[in-house]
Amino acid sequence: MQDFTRPSGRLRALPWGARVVYSIFLAFTLIAMILTLVLTDDMVGLDMGGVATYYQGEAAPVDNPDNPTDQDGPELLLPPDGEQLAAFEPMSRRKLLEVTHFHLFSMPVYLLILSHLFMLSRARPASKAVWIGFASFATALHVAAPWLAATGSPGSVAVYAVSGAIMVASYSVMGLGPLWEMWRP
Repeated sequence: MQDFTRPSGRLRALPWGARVVYSIFLAFTLIAMILTLVLTDDMVGLDMGGVATYYQGEAAPVDNPDNPTDQDGPELLLPPDGEQLAAFEPMSRRKLLEVTHFHLFSMPVYLLILSHLFMLSRARPASKAVWIGFASFATALHVAAPWLAATGSPGSVAVYAVSGAIMVASYSVMGLGPLWEMWRP
């Protein structure tokens, strides 16, 4: 916290590792802001012309007690004979944008915090660089993985699995290392 009470203009004087971590965080933030524009355009338009329609939604049907149409219960929508019912619907572009938007703002914050704690540890500088690099790469790949899957990109399942495995490993090292160091006997 003492760094925040000192005169401004000290970013260039930060250690190289801190500048890299901050730069990764800022890059994710800038990408998230660009995605915010894409999501806004998809939801309401950049001219904001669809705000009322989007937030007001569709009018709910009004029940007419004089003409009941569903006295026998709900109508079941079943596939034609011989076809399988899908276990789930494919993710829409809108939902994919919303999920990516959330992840681009939350995952880099988590990465930033873990990186800070790990940089405070007694790990060797080369080890810090490698684990923070793995974590940063895996985070970016994991955010991109659903888009690769949505486009039918070959190997997208492998990218999803590998990026998740690298994230689990690197985040674990960066979290458990400092925890062990703080509380070891």
